[in-house]
Amino acid sequence: MPEITPATLERDGWVRNDDISDFTRHVGPTWRKDDGPGRRRVGFIVDTKHDNSHARAHGGMIMSLCDDGMGTTAARARPGEQLFTVSFECQFISGAEKGEFVVAHCEVMRATGSLMFMRGECRVGDRLVATCSGIWKVLGKRRTAGEAA
Repeated sequence: MPEITPATLERDGWVRNDDISDFTRHVGPTWRKDDGPGRRRVGFIVDTKHDNSHARAHGGMIMSLCDDGMGTTAARARPGEQLFTVSFECQFISGAEKGEFVVAHCEVMRATGSLMFMRGECRVGDRLVATCSGIWKVLGKRRTAGEAA
């Protein structure tokens, strides 16, 4: 498998995900690629800082990727609205090693007026690393700085 680098990701249409949160910038970098309405991929290259002390990506990093991926996919489907994670579940199937590109494929399963039901799969190539699902609460219009509550 060829080495994955930021340059190869950019060449393949991936965009750095630097605008998500301070936390995501801290554990990243992460990358994103939109696949049409209600579908998004997010990923990260496993680095030394992601090590779980067993030469694998830490489960917390994989869960963070899934949470951000499903959350941003939900937000993309509801532009201008504020959403928060209500429920999150993750099952680990295999591991990811340093240098591998872990990709979470996220999609909206169902949307109501107040809830978004999400699911995703993390993969390294064709190998399944984890599955995830969650529910996001839609709180209404996103407030900007200076707006009254």
